[in-house]
Amino acid sequence: MKKVSLLLVVAFFAALFTVTSCTKDDDKDNSANYSELIVGRWKTNAEEPYYEVYYANGTGKMWDTAEDVQEEDADTFDWTIDSNNKLTQIIHFQEGQADLPQYCNIITLNETTFKYNNDGWRRTVNLIRVN
Repeated sequence: MKKVSLLLVVAFFAALFTVTSCTKDDDKDNSANYSELIVGRWKTNAEEPYYEVYYANGTGKMWDTAEDVQEEDADTFDWTIDSNNKLTQIIHFQEGQADLPQYCNIITLNETTFKYNNDGWRRTVNLIRVN
């Protein structure tokens, strides 16, 4: 009976360590993967879409055609994704306003869909890839 109990305890801890290490590795891979997946041109699925463009060098731009803003007049931003898959944008407004940090939780990010919510502005943004 002691051998069976000991084997069960050993098996339990082996399984626990295996699951824990896989989860941590997957999280690290997601963070690196998100930094690659985000690069490109994204827009809302609206008649007059809102756009965000992310460049591999950590910069980007955003504009809203519903507000009669076109790409050449876009606000620029710097972006990072941390190890917890949190997106940070530091927005540099064209009209001389101060830089504004925006902290976002990535909900979905894959080859075709990018969805995040913004803690400060309390909104969810749903984007699709357009490039």
